[in-house]
Amino acid sequence: MKKGIIMGILGLGAMLAACDCCKGESKAFSQDAEMRAVMDNFIESEVPGKTPLVKMREVELIRIVSLTVQQSGTLLAEEVATALAKGVSPEEILEAVYQCAPYSGFPRVADAVEIVRGVFKAKNVKVDEYRATVTAQSRLEAGADAQGTLFGQTFRDMAKNGKDGMPTINYFLASNCFGDYYTRKGLDLETRELLTMVMLVNLGTEPQLKAHIGANLKIRTAEYVEQAIYTCLPYCGYPRTLNALRLLKEAAAEGSVKVLAVESAKDNIVSDSVEFAKQNKFGIGVPNVNYAKYFIGNSYLNSVTDAKSGFPMNNVTFEPGCRNNWHIHHAKKGGGQVLIVTAGSGWYQIEGQAPVSLNPGDAVVIPANVKHWHGAKKNSWFSHIAFEAPGEGTSNEWLEPVSDEDYSKLQ
Repeated sequence: MKKGIIMGILGLGAMLAACDCCKGESKAFSQDAEMRAVMDNFIESEVPGKTPLVKMREVELIRIVSLTVQQSGTLLAEEVATALAKGVSPEEILEAVYQCAPYSGFPRVADAVEIVRGVFKAKNVKVDEYRATVTAQSRLEAGADAQGTLFGQTFRDMAKNGKDGMPTINYFLASNCFGDYYTRKGLDLETRELLTMVMLVNLGTEPQLKAHIGANLKIRTAEYVEQAIYTCLPYCGYPRTLNALRLLKEAAAEGSVKVLAVESAKDNIVSDSVEFAKQNKFGIGVPNVNYAKYFIGNSYLNSVTDAKSGFPMNNVTFEPGCRNNWHIHHAKKGGGQVLIVTAGSGWYQIEGQAPVSLNPGDAVVIPANVKHWHGAKKNSWFSHIAFEAPGEGTSNEWLEPVSDEDYSKLQ
């Protein structure tokens, strides 16, 4: 009986905090202005100043998820009001909180939902309800498909065995963790995976966190993931932040995005065009006029397979100093690009990571949705075969050029 009364008082306190927050009355550290000033400076000034890649919407969702997992009712109410004021939709806010359920459990989410709904009610915010997209019959397959997109085909294949043919924990993960949550409307798959990583940073669950850091490295740059982890720091503290940064370093080193072949012991610098033509077995081809605006310097294109074959492969040649702009191969499922170096010496770089030297025999797998560029070294011709990996919803986005200043620093 006493426990029930205590929980009721706590719930009422959270609701009052939400209402006071909506009236503009700050409740956190209301009797300790000095501590409030320290917190506000760190959260609103110092951390954002060091994490410019994490956009406002994502910052707000990261904060809401962190506060849900940390069970901070007062700060959560404040943050929900702030997120609404900054244009984050009520559906996004609720879905971010719902996403915490399979990782932190229903009790924390139940309290957080009450707080969020309390803020909505006080502000007269309407929500588009009923955002589920799966049925009891489709949730397993849909969840396994989401798992497969993030972690590999094995999870899709496992679901073919059905409930009775899968280990219990794998069935629950596919049908509930991914099927009931990752498939909902309101947040896309990539954002949900980012928020899952954030929850695990806050919870400090290292084996699972490393796996989800790896999944995020397939979607985002290592620099972005690092800055997202720092955004959690005010909520989870330094020990868990340091642990997460260590796991990020390990995951990146293990090669979520990497050059697959062993690099040549010595760069294959070929400055002479005649000698390069001898090495370039697939031919230089014709000037790459259709894409010239996305290149600095001259590039050339020679088809290796017939485009009608359904698997087009092209040998792309770069004159010394030529490189393409930063670009992204987008895909909703699958996708990406593969490069196989055929002659000369060049560079490949993912945003936020060190450039990689490429020489004949090296192969690069470029995951979908990763910002990158590739091209020749300043003193060498360079050629690679390029082909697009099959996928759904694929498209290419060309971005800004690699600056002369950055390129000149490559050695």
